[in-house]
Amino acid sequence: MTLLIKNNKGIILVASYMVITVLVVLTVGFATRSIGEQRVASKERDSLQAFWIAEAGLDKAISDLSIASLSGTLGSGAYSTQTSSVSSNRYLVVSTGGVSGTDTTDPNNIVRTIRAIVEQPVLNIDPSGTTSAITANGEVDVRGGAEVNGDVDENFTFDFEETFGVSKDYMKDNATNLYVDPENNVTPVNSVTWSDLDTTDEMTISDSNWTGNGILVVNGDLRITGGYFSGVIWVVGSLWVSGNPIIDGAIYVECGAEVDTTVTGNPVVSYDSDAVADAFGGIPSDLPPFLISWKED
Repeated sequence: MTLLIKNNKGIILVASYMVITVLVVLTVGFATRSIGEQRVASKERDSLQAFWIAEAGLDKAISDLSIASLSGTLGSGAYSTQTSSVSSNRYLVVSTGGVSGTDTTDPNNIVRTIRAIVEQPVLNIDPSGTTSAITANGEVDVRGGAEVNGDVDENFTFDFEETFGVSKDYMKDNATNLYVDPENNVTPVNSVTWSDLDTTDEMTISDSNWTGNGILVVNGDLRITGGYFSGVIWVVGSLWVSGNPIIDGAIYVECGAEVDTTVTGNPVVSYDSDAVADAFGGIPSDLPPFLISWKED
């Protein structure tokens, strides 16, 4: 009888250990599964958050297409954007959102990227009033081997708003590129470029490999000794063209000094109606930009 009781106690003890072992295994399994599910849920949450941060960066970039790159933080994440021109009024915007950062080499970051084509509405303005290679308020001095193909209108009265259909303030406020005291051979110069000269004497383009297009407004003096430009140049001050640049389109010089336009050396300035029309077609509207298409990388 005593032996039977002892055997029962042993069986109960072994059974207890087995139950405890099973419970421990089950507990560890449930805990491991729970941790794994929590990690998956966290990644999904961070991925969704990164997407919406990328969307926020895209909205920020669209609101100011003139800025090539933007970056910032939003909540526990960050965004960075790159904007580039694909035509006179269309732009490619690449926006990256990340939690907690946008560095794809960091395995701790969850990153998502959106690419979008954005269009800036343009004004439908008639360019037919621009018919001369050079139009100046003062005298135009063409000498040396300089070649001007087209009419030269000197001592001529003209008006910015009558020419472009918009005011100077509008053109400046809606310019694609806005520079103050730009460095020599500044780029990009495309679509609509406005250059204010506050402390420098003049804007200078001298590099033979320099290219520009669209409408270039220089609020000051302009010196061109190299490069290629297609479109309309409007100079509020005086203009000096020398060396070997090629200019297709039209030039306006507003200064009104006795001789405010000098074309010398071996430049070629040609009136080009197609270049003028393309330039006028890039004058932006004050309507907000809008999405053409977008996709996620």
